[in-house]
Amino acid sequence: MMEKENRVTSSYIFRGIEYAVTMIVKDSELVLEVEDQTSTDQWCANFDAIYIEDLTHKTGNYKQFNIFVNMLESAITQTSDSVSLDLLTYADLESLRTKKAGGSVQSMSHKSKNSAVILGSKRYLILTYTVEFDRIHYPMPL
Repeated sequence: MMEKENRVTSSYIFRGIEYAVTMIVKDSELVLEVEDQTSTDQWCANFDAIYIEDLTHKTGNYKQFNIFVNMLESAITQTSDSVSLDLLTYADLESLRTKKAGGSVQSMSHKSKNSAVILGSKRYLILTYTVEFDRIHYPMPL
């Protein structure tokens, strides 16, 4: 039996910039697309169910693929207060890690310029799940 494709698109504002966030689910594959509505820059990635379940396991808050997809859909359509999205650059992530580690994370100065350019153009869509005493962040590289 073939599963039908499920597609959800919504407008989302990250740091004052409007983006179109699209999620496509077909069988056990998740495709995420984010497009800057001003510059038309686009980022996208494909994730299989195993990757998503492994990602959630690493956070300490395991979710089955279909549950994670439902959470992501709720975040995209902004229909639940317990899930939200954020879009971060590699630099944003590094700065968060540095704050969390108390400022002890080394800078990227040892990396080549080429990899710095690639990392600079990369984006991370973060699904945040907020429950009564906890916030769980699920980062998805685009």
